[in-house]
Amino acid sequence: MNHPTAGIDDPTGSGSGAGAGAGAGAGAGADGDAAAAETGRRLREVFAEAAYDIAPPPLPLEAIRRDGRRRLLRRRAAALSTGCGLLLLPLLVLAFRPDGPAESVRPLAPPASAPAATRSSPTPSEPPASEPPASQPPAGQVRVLAPGERVTAEDGSEFWLTREGKHWVTPEPEPGVTPMEEFRSVVDGNLDTSEPGISLQGSGTAAGGYIVSGLFYGVRTAAARVEIRAYDGTAINGTVLRLRGNTSWGVWYGRVKVPEETARSLDFEDPVHKVTVYDGDDKVIAEMDFRS
Repeated sequence: MNHPTAGIDDPTGSGSGAGAGAGAGAGAGADGDAAAAETGRRLREVFAEAAYDIAPPPLPLEAIRRDGRRRLLRRRAAALSTGCGLLLLPLLVLAFRPDGPAESVRPLAPPASAPAATRSSPTPSEPPASEPPASQPPAGQVRVLAPGERVTAEDGSEFWLTREGKHWVTPEPEPGVTPMEEFRSVVDGNLDTSEPGISLQGSGTAAGGYIVSGLFYGVRTAAARVEIRAYDGTAINGTVLRLRGNTSWGVWYGRVKVPEETARSLDFEDPVHKVTVYDGDDKVIAEMDFRS
């Protein structure tokens, strides 16, 4: 009987067995990798088809724009000052003459017991041109400033004028955030100063109200008062700032209070509808309607 014998090259017979085992293992590994790749491909196809069936909702662009405007106002605003000294500033402003220097105070009327001085005076009995007769309406709040002289508003905002235009800075918008100085020019050509006009800027919060301000320009007579018509029709007597010796332009400002519920409403747009500047004879010298 013939028996199989080990190969000549492998006397022990272990070579052929090892080779067969290695070949089988390699074949099984390749099949497993191919199956895994096929499974991954099918999963990707399923997920892609599912993703095509999902339609994203439309973006609320109008709500985003409204919220952005309110956030911008809140970032530039600060809480109202609680110092009693600031609350008294409007009373101090009333003491300044409309056409005199900022530091001058309106003189008291002479006592009635001195008629002799009046009779001996060669001047006429009419009041001087710098002071309006008593029958005329009040001139309003006016400050005549030197260049760079600062005025503090009720909320702590500061305004000052130079030959180039209006400068202002609002209170600290957030704790630790330094307020930025802002500027609007009257000489850079962006404003048509050949005819009367008014600009508007503002800052504030829904809870604390708004400080509104702007330039008036292209006027021919000295401004004596400004009337701010609020969103609800209320007339607010604001403050006029002018440079000494210059009556062709100036700055106005005032505070508009808005109920917090109204200010947070999506329908609320602007706290000011109209601004009117008057001269000493109470004639309109500049006017602007800001309603859209």
